[in-house]
Amino acid sequence: MHEKAALAVLSLGLCLALLTFGGCGQTVAPVTTPATGKVDTYFGGPFMVTINPVNLSSSSFDHSANQVGVSAVVTNPSNPSAVVPTQILSGTFTPAETGFLAVSENFATTNSGYGPQNPPLTGAWAVEIPGAGVLANFLSVSTLTTPATVSAGPSAMADNTACPIFPQQTSFLYVNVPNPDIISSVDTSNYGLVGIVTQGSAVTFSSTPSVIGPLSGTPSTETGGCSVSTLGAVTAYPLNSYGQVSNLETISIGKSGLLVSSFHSSGGTSAVGAFGGGNGVIGVQQPSAPVDESVVVNAKYNGLIYAPANTVVGPYDITVLASAFGNHAGNSPACSALQASLLANHGQGAGTVPALPFDDTIYGGEFLTMDSSGNLVNDPSGQLGSENCDVAITLGIQDPSNPGMFPNATIFIGSNYPPFSTSNPWNCFGTSSVCAVSFPAAAVVGQIQGQYVIFVAASANSNPPAQLPNDVGGLVQQPVGIYLFQKPQ
Repeated sequence: MHEKAALAVLSLGLCLALLTFGGCGQTVAPVTTPATGKVDTYFGGPFMVTINPVNLSSSSFDHSANQVGVSAVVTNPSNPSAVVPTQILSGTFTPAETGFLAVSENFATTNSGYGPQNPPLTGAWAVEIPGAGVLANFLSVSTLTTPATVSAGPSAMADNTACPIFPQQTSFLYVNVPNPDIISSVDTSNYGLVGIVTQGSAVTFSSTPSVIGPLSGTPSTETGGCSVSTLGAVTAYPLNSYGQVSNLETISIGKSGLLVSSFHSSGGTSAVGAFGGGNGVIGVQQPSAPVDESVVVNAKYNGLIYAPANTVVGPYDITVLASAFGNHAGNSPACSALQASLLANHGQGAGTVPALPFDDTIYGGEFLTMDSSGNLVNDPSGQLGSENCDVAITLGIQDPSNPGMFPNATIFIGSNYPPFSTSNPWNCFGTSSVCAVSFPAAAVVGQIQGQYVIFVAASANSNPPAQLPNDVGGLVQQPVGIYLFQKPQ
């Protein structure tokens, strides 16, 4: 497998011998925030750091000991029929004032397997809605280079304590997440709506995928099955795919309303999975009524920006970056470089910004800066300042038929987006003109435990395509994902 893909995608599968069918859990309902000291467990996906083939992973966040662990059912490359539960990551976490969890990995994924880190590996971050789900950028170590290099890989995890019970069809909104192995392929889905109904252990997905434009995809109805495994309750699709890692999609439907899936089609297959896109998804139960856009864009969020084809800045991997949105207003000094570069390319300059942000826009960006030693770091602890303001998300008009769905969103990227900065602005390749771009996107918005979540997808195949600057001022055409949890009030 390609090294970048190996670091950014978790190919999941299930071994039937490890599964025991058990009782199902509860329908989606409000979840009480756990008291300090509780251990929360989640199922990992849709994109997770790994080197060796991994069948099924779960994570735990122990709030009494401030410890994090990730375990998986791992396939032994020398003996593919042997799958054993294995701890692939362990460490500690420290809450930061910004709401992020700073993760120090004592035991991390490497090319040769899973080994201890001495000193502990720092630079991983997580955002948690306790008892509901986690967004994280866990780290892997590449021992194929000298010195060893560290790569980030995004992960989304949902509560998986029980199988879902939906006697009546329940609707979820989702966005497809980028798969770095198939960046150049034609999209069959970027976002969509899925109705989920259960009967016993069977879980049926009636998906209506869409392509950014907005264009309709091909609706489908597929049935998988939920089982209680050694690592929690997980739904697998298709039913006859146990042990077939290349085509298996594993799905967690949290009782709080968070939905994640992991699907990595490989080996030349053309399968499109349970959601019609051939990629993993991240989603949320559909709101019963339209969301108030003014409330959504005036809230504050923490999360991740994921761009799998990004370049490396020196030794630093900027594929996935801990980020925050909503702390800056569009007219604040922090956003001046972003706004100036958008204006410079709206109807002039490179002409890459067809329209400027509207009122329904949230501003933010990543925490990429220099530390006291001159090293580039992604540090959302707040000790090195607030997040940069180099990205804006305009939600656009909410779909009148589908509350929480925004099919005409726009992402704006300013001249200070990495690998550039306010002091070293992005100038269009071969010129002295400041650059900026915008491109269409789709967003879904819902609530989990009273906190808004925003999941955004942009496509390398849209018109214009999603594209980000490279280190010489050119453009890298690629899909982009932004995943945000609202900060508690």
